[in-house]
Amino acid sequence: MVLILGKPGEKRFLLGNEAIARGVLEAGVGYVATYPGTPSSEIVDTLARVSKQAGIYVEYSTNEKVAYESAFAASLSGVRSFFAAKHVGINVATDAIATSAYIGTNTGFVFVSADDPYAHSSQNEQDNRYYARLFGLILLEPGNPQEAKDMVVKGYEISEKVGHPVMVRTTTRVAHARGIVTLGELREARRKGVFKKDPSRFVVVPVNARRNHRKLIERLQVAKELAEKSQLNQVMSLNGDDVAVGRFGIISSGVAFYHAYEEAMKLNISVKLLKLGFSYPLPEKKIVQFLEDLDTVLIVEEVDPVLENDIKAIAKTHELNVKIIGKDILPRIYELRPEIVEKGIKIAAGLDSGKVEPPSFDTPTEVLGVRIPKRPPVLCPGCPHRASYYAVKTALLELRENPKKVIYPTDIGCMTLGIMPPYLMGDILLCMGSSTGTSCGLSEVTDQPVIAFIGDSTFFHAGIPGLINAIYNRHPFILVVLDNQITAMTGFQPDPSTGFRADMEKSKVIRIAELAKALGADFVVEVDPVLEWKKAKEAFKEAWRAYKEGKVAVVIYRHWCALTERRLYGYAGMGGRYEILPDKCVDCGICYKIFNCPAILYDKDKRKPYIRDDICLSCGVCMQICPVNAIIRHEK
Repeated sequence: MVLILGKPGEKRFLLGNEAIARGVLEAGVGYVATYPGTPSSEIVDTLARVSKQAGIYVEYSTNEKVAYESAFAASLSGVRSFFAAKHVGINVATDAIATSAYIGTNTGFVFVSADDPYAHSSQNEQDNRYYARLFGLILLEPGNPQEAKDMVVKGYEISEKVGHPVMVRTTTRVAHARGIVTLGELREARRKGVFKKDPSRFVVVPVNARRNHRKLIERLQVAKELAEKSQLNQVMSLNGDDVAVGRFGIISSGVAFYHAYEEAMKLNISVKLLKLGFSYPLPEKKIVQFLEDLDTVLIVEEVDPVLENDIKAIAKTHELNVKIIGKDILPRIYELRPEIVEKGIKIAAGLDSGKVEPPSFDTPTEVLGVRIPKRPPVLCPGCPHRASYYAVKTALLELRENPKKVIYPTDIGCMTLGIMPPYLMGDILLCMGSSTGTSCGLSEVTDQPVIAFIGDSTFFHAGIPGLINAIYNRHPFILVVLDNQITAMTGFQPDPSTGFRADMEKSKVIRIAELAKALGADFVVEVDPVLEWKKAKEAFKEAWRAYKEGKVAVVIYRHWCALTERRLYGYAGMGGRYEILPDKCVDCGICYKIFNCPAILYDKDKRKPYIRDDICLSCGVCMQICPVNAIIRHEK
C-alpha cells in the first residue's frame, strides 16, 4: 500500500518528505521535476511511484537548473507545478530562480529547498533562507511532517493569491522525521495548459527587467500583508512556576521552534513564544507587538542569524527597548540539538551563564553507556567502482608510475568514497561536476598527472562543460567516468544512462562514450570493469599513453550498480557463489586489504580470508584478481 494515497481524514505515519509528496497531490499539482539529492530525494521518489495512479507528470531532470526551468515554465502555462532540491542543488538553479521572482507566476508554483545543518550528506551547511531575501521569494518553514504537508498546500494558495514563487525550506530533521499526518482532500491534477505569450513580462531584457522589478516589490508587499494575518505565524504562552526569568520570549521557526517549545516546557518557565511559519516577508507588525511586551528575547534558528539580524533591525527601527539574544550564545554551526537549545534558554533567561558550544566530532557516541564505534561509509560489496579504482591503481603500478604523485579530482556521488583507504583517490571536490573543471586548472598550472573521477549522473548534470573546456583549451588529463547506470547515492533514481524514466517507462540510453567522441575527446574507450577487469586495466594503460602525448583521454567504466543489478535481474556481476580455497590461498592480502572488498573477512585463527555469502553480491572481481587462483565460483 502506498501510504500517501490514503483517503481524506485518514492518519498515516509519514516521513516528512512523504508528507510533502502528499501535499503536492492535495494541491492538484500536474507537473513535478527534480534532480535527486539528500535530504530532498524521497519527495519526488514517492511521487514517481504514484505518478500514473495520481495522473501527474514526474521527471528526474539532468540537473536542478533544468528541473526548475521546466517546472516554472509549466506553471506559466496554467499547470500547478513543483520542484525540489537539496540546499546545494538550489545553487545550481539560482540563475533561473532569481529571474522567476521578477516574472512572477500565472498559477501556483512551489519549490522545496531541503537544507542540511550538520552537513549529514553534503559539502556544506549553507542556510538558504538568505535566498528568499536575496531574490525576493515568499518563504514558508515547516517544523514537522504535518506542517510540511499543510504548508505545501497553503503555499499554492499563497502563490496564486500573490502571483509569486513560494519556497518551502525544510531541514534534514524535518525531511527525515516521521510523524502522524492527517490526510486532506485530494484536488484533481491538471496536466495540460496554454502558454499565453507576453514578451514584455517573460522576456527579461533590461527594459522589461526594470519594470518587473517594480512589480516584484509590489507583490512582496501583498505577501507581507498576508504574513501579518497568516495562521502560520502564531503567538503562544507557557506559564511555568519559575517567575525569576521576568518578561522573557522566544522567536523561532522550523524544527528549531519545537526544540525551543519542548525545552521551555521541561524547564517549567514562564515564556512567550512566536512561531514563524510564514517567515518571509516577515510580519513586522506582529513582531513589534510581540517585542513590546518583553525585556529579553531569544532567537532560536538554524544555522545562521537570519531572523536575528532582521528582528534586531526591526527593534532598532521602532526604538524598542528589548534585549535580543541569538548567536552570541547559541552556536552558528551544526544542528541545534535539544540539549543545546535547553542550555541557550537557561542562559538567555538568566538561569545560567556563559555560551553554548557546538557538539565535538571527537566526543564518542554513547548509547546506554556503551560507546558506539565510528562507521565511515564504504563502497558496497560488488560495487563496480571498487573494480574501477583497483584497475586504475594496478595499471599505474604496472606502468611503474607512482599513484601518490597523481592528483585525483573527484566528484559528488558514490565515487567520492574513493578518498577512503586503501585507494586514496580523491584530492579535491567542490561541487557537482567540479572534477572536470578543477582538472583544467590543475593540468595547466602543474606538471603533475591529473586523473579525474566522475559518475554518470554527475557527468550529465554538470561534468560536460568542463570536458568541453578541456578539449577546447587543450588541458590534457584523464577523465574516468564511473558509469553505474543509475543515480545510486541518492536513492537509485534513473538518469540518461539508465534506459528508463521516473515512471519506469523505457527511454533512450545516452552513451557517454558516444558523447565524449562527439565533443572531440582525443581518446575514448568504454569497458566493463566487473566482467572484464583485466581488459579494464589495459584500457587505462592505453589512456595513460594518450595522456602522456598531451591528449584529453576519457575512460568509461560501465557496469550496473550492484544493488540495482540485483534488484533488476536477481544477481550482480558474474553471479554464482564464491569461495576461497584455504589450501591454495597464500594470504597475500590482495582481496581483503588492497582490493578491500567488505564481503571478504579475515579469520585470525585460521590465518586465512573467507567470503561471507550473506554480504557478497557475486560480482566475481575477486576471482579475477587473485594471483594464485585460490578463489572459485560455484553456480547457483
